Amino acid sequence: MAAGLAGWIYEVVTVYILFDRFENRGILHLPIVPIYAVGAFILLALLGERDRNPVFVFLFSAVVTTAFELGSSYLLEFIFHKHFWTYRGWWGSIQDRASLISSAIFGALAVGYFFWLHPLSGKLCDKLPKAVCIGFSVLAAGAVTADLAVSVWGLLQAKQ
Repeated sequence: MAAGLAGWIYEVVTVYILFDRFENRGILHLPIVPIYAVGAFILLALLGERDRNPVFVFLFSAVVTTAFELGSSYLLEFIFHKHFWTYRGWWGSIQDRASLISSAIFGALAVGYFFWLHPLSGKLCDKLPKAVCIGFSVLAAGAVTADLAVSVWGLLQAKQ
């Protein structure tokens, strides 16, 4: 979930810098972009908890997240008949659905996630009572699941 929030912040800041306007990014009402959370989960599952070399994490994550972004764009278009993002006009664009620039950014974000955000959240949870961490996790997961259900329902209704 922390990666989804970090992804939302990254996208909102990027749009603000590039276009000088605030735009709520993602499909949810909450400030979370699910593709970042799912991507982080996939990387965590593939890389595990072992010691990691930052260069390897960067390169591996850039490749995996690019493949995930391409696959996700096709799946979302198939389900919702809608493009959720485009890299049209970006250098190194891959079918306008990913780009070498975004791949490098996702690689850098993954290094930040694995070497800063993920350990920080683990340390925070270690300092809090286990019941607080579990309770927060259950509430947060419930809120995101409810938001996802409402958002997907709205997208499916708009498709018709």
